[in-house]
Amino acid sequence: MPKIDPEALRKEYDGVTFGEKEAAILNKILEAKMPIEEVVANHLMPKEKLFRPGLLGYLWKFMAFAGKRHSVAHSKSIFHIKASTGCLGNCSFCAVRKSRGVVRSKSLDDLLSEFRHGLDNGFRYFSLLATDLGAYGRDRGCSLVDLLVEMTQEKGDYKIALRNVNPYYLNEMFEELRPIFSSGKIWFLSSAVESASDRILKLMRRRYKIQDFKKSIRILNKEYPNILLRTQLIVGFPTETEEDFQMSLLLLDELKFDWVEVYKFSTRRGTSAATMTGQVPEKTKAARFRQLSLKAITQRPHRKVRQILHSYMLNLI
Repeated sequence: MPKIDPEALRKEYDGVTFGEKEAAILNKILEAKMPIEEVVANHLMPKEKLFRPGLLGYLWKFMAFAGKRHSVAHSKSIFHIKASTGCLGNCSFCAVRKSRGVVRSKSLDDLLSEFRHGLDNGFRYFSLLATDLGAYGRDRGCSLVDLLVEMTQEKGDYKIALRNVNPYYLNEMFEELRPIFSSGKIWFLSSAVESASDRILKLMRRRYKIQDFKKSIRILNKEYPNILLRTQLIVGFPTETEEDFQMSLLLLDELKFDWVEVYKFSTRRGTSAATMTGQVPEKTKAARFRQLSLKAITQRPHRKVRQILHSYMLNLI
């Protein structure tokens, strides 16, 4: 908030504030024995979701339960490793860049040390986290591929989840990633497509074509079917037409995802999308949200149930 909307924050709070890059201020405030720069959190706290009324609300409640059971973010049996923060994108709808800044990656040695620590403590499931994992290492002269090559050379029975890989980088690195996918060490991949319309993607400043994304996901569906896939879609982006929306609906017929998050576009102060002409009426956004959400929920139900049961057993370990 201090970086995204400081004026709104000051109306509620007039004390000390700082952004992520200035977090070192905590060292002085807390008289910390360990500097914040050295703090590593390998387990995340669950977050509650607001309950929506009606039939769709009950479905979402079930999906929230299912998500917690399978989630690479919430299971106590999963060891989390934050690879980087910040990104190299400039999406027109996103305010995160203002708070996180450009990508800042941990060194390969530090990440491998965290990974080995998890292995030594008996963890079998790992999750690589980042604002945009695909951009990892670009500030250090290396890449996500370099990191995964090193990680998958470690001996042991383990699996790795890849969270928040922008489709731009997924497409760019796909051929280099294929041997890593073939290793059987990757069990989850999240890549947010946002829209299946090239016109909307261009307005979003997403830097990839939908056909390139489709090509990558089709190969994953066909050649690496055991990898769980997650994506997200935004409905009601400014100027989105019924034709644009139908493209996103059809995307779920063409490609197979295990989990699809659907969001209604909402304006974020300071972003260019907030002031674009052609804002879609709330009633239209709500209708598209319901339609796409229902379609998303019905994708691959057998795999969802299987993964829920599997993750339930993991949580008993």
